[in-house]
Amino acid sequence: MSCFRSILLASACLSSLGIASAQPSPEDLAFFENKIRPVLASACYECHSVDAKKLKADLFLDSRASILKGGDSGPSIVVGKPDESLLIETIRYTNVDLQMPPKTRLTDEQVADFEKWVEMGAPWPDEEPPKPGKNRDAFDIQARRATHWCWQPVKEVRPPAVKDSDWPLQPLDQFILAKLEAANLKPAPDADRPSWIRRLSFDLRGLPPTPEEVDAFVADTSDDAFEKVVDRYLASSDYGVKWGRHWLDLARYAESYGHEFDYNIPEAWKYRDTVVRAFNADVPHDQMIREAIAGDLLESPRVDEKSGLNESVAATGFWWLGEATHAPTDVRGDEATRIDNQIDAFSKSFLGLTVSCARCHDHKFDAISDEDYYSLTGFLQSSRRELTPRDPGGRIAEAATRLRQLQKETTVSAAGTVKASPSAKGEGVLWDFQGGETDGWLKSGEAFPDQPSGAAPLEIALLPGQTEHIPAGVWHSGLYGSQLHGVLRTPTFTLEKPELHIRIAATGNVRARVIIDGYFMDEFNALLFRGIDLKDKGIDTGGKWQWKRFAGDLRKYVGHRVYVEFLDKGDGYIAVDEVGYQPRKGEPALTPIADPAVAASAVEQAKAIWKDMPAPDYVLAMTEGTPENDRLHIRGGHKNLGDELPRRFLTALGGKEKAAPKTSSGRLELARDVASPDNPLTARVQVNRIWHHLTGRGIVPTVDDFGVMGEDPSHPELLDWLARRFVENGWSNKQMIRSIVLSRTYRMSCVAHPEVSENTIAEVDADNALLHKFRVRRLTSESIRDGILAISGRLDPKLDGPSVAVHLTSFMEGRGRPPCGPLDGAGRRSVFTAVRRNFLPPFHLAFDYPTPFSTMGRRSRSNVPAQSLVLMNDPFVAEQAKIWAKKLEAEPNPDARLAKAYRQAFSREPDAKEKEMLLSFLERQAGLYSTGAEDPRVWADLCHLLFNKKEFIFLR
Repeated sequence: MSCFRSILLASACLSSLGIASAQPSPEDLAFFENKIRPVLASACYECHSVDAKKLKADLFLDSRASILKGGDSGPSIVVGKPDESLLIETIRYTNVDLQMPPKTRLTDEQVADFEKWVEMGAPWPDEEPPKPGKNRDAFDIQARRATHWCWQPVKEVRPPAVKDSDWPLQPLDQFILAKLEAANLKPAPDADRPSWIRRLSFDLRGLPPTPEEVDAFVADTSDDAFEKVVDRYLASSDYGVKWGRHWLDLARYAESYGHEFDYNIPEAWKYRDTVVRAFNADVPHDQMIREAIAGDLLESPRVDEKSGLNESVAATGFWWLGEATHAPTDVRGDEATRIDNQIDAFSKSFLGLTVSCARCHDHKFDAISDEDYYSLTGFLQSSRRELTPRDPGGRIAEAATRLRQLQKETTVSAAGTVKASPSAKGEGVLWDFQGGETDGWLKSGEAFPDQPSGAAPLEIALLPGQTEHIPAGVWHSGLYGSQLHGVLRTPTFTLEKPELHIRIAATGNVRARVIIDGYFMDEFNALLFRGIDLKDKGIDTGGKWQWKRFAGDLRKYVGHRVYVEFLDKGDGYIAVDEVGYQPRKGEPALTPIADPAVAASAVEQAKAIWKDMPAPDYVLAMTEGTPENDRLHIRGGHKNLGDELPRRFLTALGGKEKAAPKTSSGRLELARDVASPDNPLTARVQVNRIWHHLTGRGIVPTVDDFGVMGEDPSHPELLDWLARRFVENGWSNKQMIRSIVLSRTYRMSCVAHPEVSENTIAEVDADNALLHKFRVRRLTSESIRDGILAISGRLDPKLDGPSVAVHLTSFMEGRGRPPCGPLDGAGRRSVFTAVRRNFLPPFHLAFDYPTPFSTMGRRSRSNVPAQSLVLMNDPFVAEQAKIWAKKLEAEPNPDARLAKAYRQAFSREPDAKEKEMLLSFLERQAGLYSTGAEDPRVWADLCHLLFNKKEFIFLR
């Protein structure tokens, strides 16, 4: 390494040093609320809280102070040192004399969470310690609602009058200027045009502007020069990539489940592509919320023009992108944890509220009760996870309609003369369909008919070699042939006996399984869930009627809520005759077809229809389940249940005024409540996030928490004015972004007005909350990487499709290690690289890429030596520097070549001092190589140096 590089590295490291804040970050507090407090409440508070009937060991664990103080055995933790903490030793069960909780050990994951929490410094909200005897009557939701701004209706405000009436370009500027004038500050001068377009290009597209774009903008003296650039960038498909990534941060997007084996989340990348397309199409924000919550229930779903696929149902994948474990010993507890994550992501993303903090008790600060929390969980317990078959352009539905008509005509033409007689329902039978008992059964796709077969007319299935009518009381997925796909599910019921039996006839690509407490990871665990999934040879009966037993040991799940699902993925069928706790003797009565030739002819006609029918496109989604309410979990414990609570929205937002319908999950009604213009939170939360992404700080800095623990808005009137305009403009993200970036506020430079003294700034706006100048912002990890690819010329602009495998370094080892992808990610934008929870790219992590465990509306902003080291040593950066240098060889003149490189990297030319220094660097590097200045490594080194320049990763 050259001396120059050594100095560069050292200076970069020194300039990157940051100081950790003594206050816990929002992320730290979220970890405590999601991972630590619920376990303390459910496993410890019975004996170690102010409400304990009998306090044990004189130890309180319901406040940070009491934990630090400890009990009879001394302090419970040593902050930052889990191995020296008594609490950690106790829950590890390594000391036979100290094992807590005494009856059931915490899971390995929970123990690891506590170790991490102590290592983090034991973050805890700044709250008053609990007092003995506190009861629900002391929790006054309406009083809390009345005293905090976020619950109040959005006001209609007028832009304030300002002294300098020439400065504002639009009304929002008046709100900024009025605050500055009140503080005796002046707004910064306008940024120069190259700086402004570079800022805009990264903010709207996540990519640097080309030198040609900069030149054209600088030369454009027309009145609408700024508008033309903004509109062009908003119309670019790269806009959806950049702003879709912000939404993915909220959705805790990942393509694997994490935990021990990091199993794949099926079809997750399709959710990502749906989000990108939605932003490019400027789907209204309220529509995106309704789709995320209940896109499967919309009467008029949104359809992609190119593929003809239902985008609304794909949007419900939002619910299923969280972490999941493949081996929970407590499957009901696992469901409670999964739903908690879903509630957390839902409430932070759309409402800016930490509703999950009410899982174990009434919210410590906000107008949210634990009853509110469990009223929301009921919506999710009434819904189910599904790999939904989507119909390209409705062509499958069209074919199915033709097949139904053909089947109906064939049934009539070949009707027999013998009628099947219904059988009496025996003991232990749950469903046999003879009496038409199909209430609560649910189907999706086209394979299964709407109802089981009746006694007359005797129906015929369009299957090759079919010589008998379908018996009465059978739900048959082969009725219209063997090529349609579909799913049939029983209602949710309480398992009362340790075995379940089904009488079926099946062949081909079909499956049947028991879903216990909504658990869907059973396919990855043959030990705990053996036999509850019939597939492959376990279900294929060769078309003969047989009883099949779910052979797993269901005894430990007696008393749990379960349902059975039957899946047909084409090329076969499954016919369901009976579901019960024990098999019965006899088989369904079969009636020969009077005229088999008619059936054979119909099958040939069906084959012609199948031939032109496309395959369905599967996407991870949510669908309806059996409507049911949840019960209050006392202290958050799923085994300590209180009253049943109706499904409804938050009390402080009018939830008690209406409960969900009894005949559905109620998610559609919930979605309407959340996305209502009357909701005081939803529009505010979104415009605040847009402001945050464009200016570097939200009007409410805590973008995911508008509650008491969040920060107050710096410009509350502006927040309401923007929220009103947002709704009036049809919830258009593009219109809101356009308005902000065309403001005088966005046009400010990052250097304060020369007439404002540093002392004045330090006194009244030291943190630039009033925005007296534009904020210097570091690029996101994706923009840094994508910018490198764009400048080197390696960027592949292709949108959508399966993700590119992540490139694995030699240090990225562990179970579930995926295949290694190319070093440059095939040149694709970063958003199209696979997001695997246990194998996140080190390059991105160095620049604060979010760990996808829950909503992350505001990424961390670290400035640490690792960032400089990554830019210096990452093989990807060095490779792209070589490619860029090769591309620059087309310009033979060194001065012109250097100017071109600078313009590509920084949207400007080097000044005299920079030019002198860099030409000297080229000369020095040439002396290091035997072939001198002609050595390609000389310019590759310079390009690598430019990638390491702070200006490359920061916006001025």
